[in-house]
Amino acid sequence: MSSSLDTSSISYGKGGKSCIKVGIRIRPRNLKEVDENDPQVLCNVEPSTIILTDEERERIYSGYDFVFDECVTQCQLYKEMVAEYIPQLLFGYNCTIFAYGQTGTGKTFTMEGNYGDLNNDDSFKWDSNNYVGVTSRAMQHIFTVLNNSQCIRKKVTVMYIELYNEEVYDLLGNDITKKLKIFDDNQNVGSVYIKDVKECEVNNMHDISKILQHGASMRQTATTSMNQRSSRSHAIFTAAIEWDEITSEEAITRKGKINLVDLAGSENIGKSGATKGSAREAGNINTSLLALGQVINALTEKNSHIPYRSSKLTRILKDSLGGSALTCLIGAVSPTLSNKGETISTLEYGLKAMNVENNIRANVRARRDKYFPAYSILNDYLQSINGYILNYSLGTHRNKLLSIVDKDLFSKIDNFILKRDAISEEAHKWLADDRDLLCNFGKKVDSQKKLVKEGKSSVICLKSKIKLLKDEVNEKLRKLKKLEEKFNNSIKISQSYHNELSYKTHIFEKKILQAKEFLQKQQNFLEEHLTNIHQSLAMCETMNEEIIFKTSAELKKIEIECKFIFNDLTKENDDVVNNATETAMNILSSVKKENELISKVEDSQDELNKLFNIKRDKFNEIILLKFNELEELENLNVYNISSCDERLNACNRIDEDIELINKYTEEIRSYIRSPEKSKSVKLLEKYIVKLDKK
Repeated sequence: MSSSLDTSSISYGKGGKSCIKVGIRIRPRNLKEVDENDPQVLCNVEPSTIILTDEERERIYSGYDFVFDECVTQCQLYKEMVAEYIPQLLFGYNCTIFAYGQTGTGKTFTMEGNYGDLNNDDSFKWDSNNYVGVTSRAMQHIFTVLNNSQCIRKKVTVMYIELYNEEVYDLLGNDITKKLKIFDDNQNVGSVYIKDVKECEVNNMHDISKILQHGASMRQTATTSMNQRSSRSHAIFTAAIEWDEITSEEAITRKGKINLVDLAGSENIGKSGATKGSAREAGNINTSLLALGQVINALTEKNSHIPYRSSKLTRILKDSLGGSALTCLIGAVSPTLSNKGETISTLEYGLKAMNVENNIRANVRARRDKYFPAYSILNDYLQSINGYILNYSLGTHRNKLLSIVDKDLFSKIDNFILKRDAISEEAHKWLADDRDLLCNFGKKVDSQKKLVKEGKSSVICLKSKIKLLKDEVNEKLRKLKKLEEKFNNSIKISQSYHNELSYKTHIFEKKILQAKEFLQKQQNFLEEHLTNIHQSLAMCETMNEEIIFKTSAELKKIEIECKFIFNDLTKENDDVVNNATETAMNILSSVKKENELISKVEDSQDELNKLFNIKRDKFNEIILLKFNELEELENLNVYNISSCDERLNACNRIDEDIELINKYTEEIRSYIRSPEKSKSVKLLEKYIVKLDKK
């Protein structure tokens, strides 16, 4: 059994596991962020990787199905994220596309877009490059695919609801303030239905555009500091498609439902400037989004209980989260540093959502009818007539049609319908007569089908290879562009470095000349200073010899004086002793006669002893004074010797400086010959800089 929908790159047969498809869209900076010089912290280096860099550290988020930068068009995003789901939707699967992210990141623009590029009848090509959003493109894509010869009946009904402050409202209903109730759908296990919601049957894009524009005008919006028209509600546009497809002798009824969800923006109340009522709105928005995150976490962790009932949003989207629907999430993020926290939250949210698995199944019912060939012939005939009638049903065209159409046409049609059984028998006879031909034709068709299938598989392989090659070429072109930019930057840097080096070389040559002059002056000064030092040394030696000579002479003189004093004192003492002895002898000889004289002699002896002691003390004082003078002369001599040693050391250091200067001169000459700088030259540069500062 072949189908007209074998065009999608994904195929699930009768069902299977499918993870949520996640794409990240980076919006461009707005005028406010540009004026405030809010830096950009996001960049996508690969189709599935995004890097967030700030002053703290670099974060890498990898593994997304797609990452779109600010240059992506509405058409490119739709083709990559949504287009492949439409054939699956019409095959009988349910689908959900929803936009998630911080307020002001472009979710509503992604889903609704701009209708300025449409034709007068609101039609357009779904793959045209304009600003139309995902919702309108998906509906136009559906109508385009259904417009084929195998579709014998189609019915498209839509509804448009919003969730505001955890209440459900009908955007297409007569009473927008009426709160709707949600009930579990007993016929479809795991699904819900909304009581009293208005469902509109649509036939073309003109009907869709009117419904979308009416619904958008009824949505709850408000102005915040982050967005002039911030959506304060979650909007869910649902389209249910039922159609009959003919394949061979079978009629297949297919049913599919697509939810296109524009979630309200998660926001920081302090950052968005929401107050009072707006703050309550923001709280309810964040509550429902938190419930959505809890459901995703529970599904990711494969918990036994999934909290779908914690919010009306999660109840409505239950079939899309871990249910039987194909699901796609478009995460909208801001590239600026001021929104870094919310951006990280959205990126992590997307990575978690990718781990949610849906157990999808198709809504297909096939039927066989023995009169089906006759029905198909009759249906084609009636459709052609109905087409003519519809095209010419107004004004003067009706009169022209009546003049053209045979008067007995309608009676013939009635007779044709009455003769359906006869037509069927005739068709069966025709089939019996040509059965062999049909068998051969069937074999040829089967072989052609095999060839077509093989061709399709090869085409799919080639397409995938082409896509891989395109991605590889784009990646190489991107790398080549980066290399070219790096090469140009390196050329600029090398040019600036060359100019700077030339300038520094010129300055350095000047400084070398100055250094030569300075070194010459220093050398002259040092030679002159060395001569003075030698003269000073000679003078020091002369002074040292004079001091030693004078000290020796003074010491000899003091020694002679001391000897003279000692001799005088000794002589005086001897005279005194002799006189005392003579007196004593006289006294002894006349002791008998003059006892009184003895006592006088004793007294005079005591006086002489006292006088001797006084003289001795004076002599000791003089000796001590002279020794002190000798010690001072010795200290002076030591000081003169140390000062001479210091001057000799200074002379040695000056000799070392002269050797170092000669070494520096040689290295400067070698530096002039080769551009490579040695360590000593760098030291010389520092030395020259210090001299310049001085």
